[in-house]
Amino acid sequence: MALNTFSNGLRLVCVPKKEKKVACVVLHIAGGTQSEKNYQSGISDYLTKIMLMGTKKHSTHEALMNYAKSNGIVLTPHNSKESITISAVCPKESVPVAVSLLAEIAFDTTFSLENGEKVRKMLLSQVALLSENPAYVLDRLINTTLYYRTGLANPKSGTNISVSRFRSLDAKDYLDRIFTPRNTIISVVGDVAQDEIYDLVKLHFFDRMKDEEKEYKKLKYVSAVDNFVGDCKGRIKRLNQTRISVVFPTVSFKEKEKYLIEIVKPILIRHIKLALSNQNYYFDTKIKTKYYANNGSIAFEITADYDFAVDHLYNFVHALKTDIKDREIASDEFETEKRVFVTNFLTTCDNVLEHALLSAKQIALTKQTFSENSERLKIEVLTNKDANRLMEEILDFEKMLVCYVGQDVVLDYDDLLDSVLED
Repeated sequence: MALNTFSNGLRLVCVPKKEKKVACVVLHIAGGTQSEKNYQSGISDYLTKIMLMGTKKHSTHEALMNYAKSNGIVLTPHNSKESITISAVCPKESVPVAVSLLAEIAFDTTFSLENGEKVRKMLLSQVALLSENPAYVLDRLINTTLYYRTGLANPKSGTNISVSRFRSLDAKDYLDRIFTPRNTIISVVGDVAQDEIYDLVKLHFFDRMKDEEKEYKKLKYVSAVDNFVGDCKGRIKRLNQTRISVVFPTVSFKEKEKYLIEIVKPILIRHIKLALSNQNYYFDTKIKTKYYANNGSIAFEITADYDFAVDHLYNFVHALKTDIKDREIASDEFETEKRVFVTNFLTTCDNVLEHALLSAKQIALTKQTFSENSERLKIEVLTNKDANRLMEEILDFEKMLVCYVGQDVVLDYDDLLDSVLED
């Protein structure tokens, strides 16, 4: 892997993968929903969609997509809490066209009123659908509580009120604010030559950015949210099953301990399901993890029949205490899951799209290049003792957040907390 930083702060990361027939070019812009102001809620999602609606050279979405397809290029927008990215997966011989096309989208999107209106209507429909989606409602509830009054609490798709006000020039103004050299990374993975990629990025990106007269500030990521105190929040919805998330703050993307959590997730699920296997009602458990620049979370997502929701929550939290926190993960089961995790990790790295996205994210969040071998070494040296130490630290029940969506749940949070602390 090679990293080049141009004189204006623009960064290029290139990962040669010999004999790969498919390559990927990613335009990564720091920003995302964390950078939105309240009245802009959803503008990042609006922008990522409108950027593929047409350019000066290819005036419609259909014309733009047909040109991409004629060169074997698959364009995909990605909007996250911390970035906006557009990926171009293509045959290796189409990489020059892919770089040029991403620059065309970045610099020459038309932002026409007609396209803006089409995307606005699309987003309004999306917001309406998501408002009825229990998983989305639960996720919003978690973010607004865990990351209160920070950009990480912003909803990805915005609100009906904010989106209804959007016009195409609002997206252009937002892009002008975040699309600066220091916020931009071009990531290329495939059977490519570093010097050729450098020349292409210099021509299509650097040369177009360097003469602009504006102050290029680097966006700051949300700082670590410290001293979080546990709480219980809920939303009433008519559902046969109640959805509950038991959430704890964890490590950030920057820390290698994130690999520990991913390795032990299957172990935690097995232990929890075994501890609760004698229940005579329907329930299910999943684990969802998120890692941001300076924050992270682990959510135990529970689904249980409404009539037994409170009882199951008590049983579940007690199982977290006795069968996870107080029970050590054995060396043999940890090593088994670690071997599987390494296989999945290498599979991810072998995917040019995933590798390009990960390389850009690593540069953006840690200011270090992503090295497959280095990261694998970090994983290989992890032990069950590290995992047990980390789970002891994470499962701090005084920082436990309980969120639910379903029919009204009568829950005394202090009683739940006292019961587990006395266990």
